[in-house]
Amino acid sequence: MHRDRSRPRLGSSPGWDPVAERQVSPSRGARLTPAFVFVVALALYLRTLLPDMAFDDWGELQTVPHVLGIAHPTGYPTYILAAWLFELLPIGSIAFRANLFAAVGVAVALAAMTSTTMRLGVRPAIAAAVAVATGAIGTIWASAVVAEVNALHLAFIALIIDRSLAWADERRTRDLALGGLLVGLSLGNHLLTAFVAPFFVLFALWAGRRTLLERKRLILVPLATGLAGLAVYLYIPIAASLGPPLPYNHPTTLDAFWFLVTGEQFRGQYDGLFTASNLGTLVDALPTLWTTALSRATAVVPLLGLAGLVILAVRRTAFGLACLGALLVGIDIWANYLRLEHYLLVPWLLLGIGTAVALEGAARGLEAVLPRRVDQAAGPAVAVATGAFAVLLIAVNLPTADLSGDRSARAYVDTLFAALPADAAILSFWGASPPLWHAQLVLGERPDVLVVDDTNIVYEGWGTHEARIDALICSRPVFILPIRPSVLDPIRERHAVTEALRVRVGALGPTAKYDLSVYRVEPRPGTCP
Repeated sequence: MHRDRSRPRLGSSPGWDPVAERQVSPSRGARLTPAFVFVVALALYLRTLLPDMAFDDWGELQTVPHVLGIAHPTGYPTYILAAWLFELLPIGSIAFRANLFAAVGVAVALAAMTSTTMRLGVRPAIAAAVAVATGAIGTIWASAVVAEVNALHLAFIALIIDRSLAWADERRTRDLALGGLLVGLSLGNHLLTAFVAPFFVLFALWAGRRTLLERKRLILVPLATGLAGLAVYLYIPIAASLGPPLPYNHPTTLDAFWFLVTGEQFRGQYDGLFTASNLGTLVDALPTLWTTALSRATAVVPLLGLAGLVILAVRRTAFGLACLGALLVGIDIWANYLRLEHYLLVPWLLLGIGTAVALEGAARGLEAVLPRRVDQAAGPAVAVATGAFAVLLIAVNLPTADLSGDRSARAYVDTLFAALPADAAILSFWGASPPLWHAQLVLGERPDVLVVDDTNIVYEGWGTHEARIDALICSRPVFILPIRPSVLDPIRERHAVTEALRVRVGALGPTAKYDLSVYRVEPRPGTCP
């Protein structure tokens, strides 16, 4: 019996060609689907948002935008300027606004992902359900509830993917211009863009090659807007020349600027893509990757996601290969660079796109084999099942992702500042310093205290903790919060060291996890005049 289908079947020759899908104008409800996903995701993240200050990089990136300083490598000028603007909103504290900015960034990424999967022929209900489920993956959720550059990076990459597909389908100059601007700004936010964006730039060039050959000057549009986006790097020398409170590495010279923006400090920790040693490390990391996937999102998303990306590589080869290439590179970087979980954000996004494609394929396959009277229920059934999975994923990851009751950084600052006498100096380490900076520079608390971070000791030329203490010991009460007890060994050879108090601090994470001692360092008799 002949069946009149409004959507092409899974096995039909056009496959999932969005050009064919565009022949039917989407309904107003369908056009609002990305906005719906944005609202749902933002509501979820608001419910679990960290309410206050944070430790480590997360705390630094709550503070540096507010004082228009310079962040750790690679400087992240796009984030600094965008977060500074966002923090002008009169909503809660500055720390809360910085955390809210991350929630908005991830919600934008999920909305863009929804737009992308709908362009690939995924019906709106399935696209929305998959996007919400993707947003509930623990890795992505963790980046949405506290300030960091990673949420904005995910938003930029999702928008770049969506605009590359829009250009391929529509050939609108505005998509080409916006794509170039997004790439430039994204490079100013995170250098991981250099490993991901080229796949979708090449896809856009390939998909629009005939248009670009006919209108050769059109290629100047994304080049111009891309350079305009990259101009955010001018912020770093300008800010450095003004002497902000937090000027990482004081990049006032060309060498210092280059050291900062290229991430030279960390270059030795990653030696390039797909070298022999890297591939071996990647293979060795696969069991850990699988364990991480199971703990964060069950096996469903990775398996369905890979299947969907393979379908895309068959049905829409250039775009599918771009997604698979970006996925492989992202996993390689994660495996070979400290295995930081937030480096899996883009791979999860790509697997989410693949999952939506796979589920749409399942719905169409069911429609093709079910009797005519019930075939139209296949799509809604798949969407409902996916929505149920999203709810389950939210319930499973909620206890870990929920930071709404965590005020550990505030408690740490209160405990330490209450114990420090007037005009004290506290030598700290990177994880523990940012809440102190935030309390001083944003909230105006204890301006008399001198906070000396390990980076100050290096970039101000002191060389060692002992040298910095020697310069302070006769003029200020000196305290030190060492990350390792061995830090105290050379100090004890020169001065008297006694434990003063215990504090709970964070390191390599936004919240407190470790109980450490703070020590008073006092001069031995005869040391000071």
